Amino acid sequence: MTQALMTSLGARDVLSRFTLFHTRDLDEARSRVADVFCPHELTFAGCGGEVDTRMQHARIRGVSINRLGYGATVSIDAGCLNDFLLVMMPLAGHAEVRCGAQQIHATPELASVVTPTLPLTKTIYDQCDQIMVKIDRSLLENVCAQHLGHALRKPLEFGLGLPMSSQGGVSWQALVSYVVSEFEHRSPTLASSLAAVQIEHLLVTTLLMVQPNNYRDELLNPSQSIAPRHVRRVEEYIDANADQDLTVGDLAAHANVSTSALFAGFREFRNTTPMAYLKSVRMQRVHEELRDPTSAEKTVTCIATHWGFHHLGHFAIAYKARFGESPSRTREKALA
Repeated sequence: MTQALMTSLGARDVLSRFTLFHTRDLDEARSRVADVFCPHELTFAGCGGEVDTRMQHARIRGVSINRLGYGATVSIDAGCLNDFLLVMMPLAGHAEVRCGAQQIHATPELASVVTPTLPLTKTIYDQCDQIMVKIDRSLLENVCAQHLGHALRKPLEFGLGLPMSSQGGVSWQALVSYVVSEFEHRSPTLASSLAAVQIEHLLVTTLLMVQPNNYRDELLNPSQSIAPRHVRRVEEYIDANADQDLTVGDLAAHANVSTSALFAGFREFRNTTPMAYLKSVRMQRVHEELRDPTSAEKTVTCIATHWGFHHLGHFAIAYKARFGESPSRTREKALA
């Protein structure tokens, strides 16, 4: 990390007015951190028998900037984060981080990007002080889909290590430092809903572009998203009418093209089919509704069938493959 950014992010009092808690109790530390992130196992991994945990938390819509140090060497098993991605940037000290099959030794020179659908374990050493950027998974996937021009066909997966000296790492640090500065100075920018949307969108877009992931080649190749008008028109129609009974014939008629031309356009420019795109949009709508506490009176079956999923066994399998958990689990967490 460059010295200027280290100074701005690593100063002792940065984000201090956003302090959530300070505790020397391991169970309290586990519980309070879980309130922000997710339930996890937290155990001592060193010689000391007491933590000195301090956490700061500042949120802007679907993104939060957190600062966390445990003050002791601890091991954490978080399983799959599921609902969010986490970028962990050590300001001092080091940590061993494993996500899925990847493992890195995180330092101020190497941050970690944790994929929501892959299991996370880590050992954080006693002097480790980290800035942790949490991004809601739904926000991440929606921004990615907007740039691609189509719904995601499979979950996003990122490379784990983000070198801070790389061009992408420097850009990411500068952006995080800017957001922290806005919080620190109580900037009126953050009070503007329009500006807040733009800031969260910029954070997500920057991460998608600078960090290796399974969609980055497509994101960096704009020619793949310049689809002909009839393809884009059908996508817009599906987005607006996904809860209706739609056939390929209906979609072709709306775009005023033949079904063969419609299939060819989706295959060439979207690498999918019109009906697969429809299914993906419907699956995303189910996910959003299951996560909405205001729809608590609706059952999983009711929501699934409303969006056209009538074979519940197949639906549950496809849902878990995409979102990393069962539909009922998504609903349970939303209503907790």
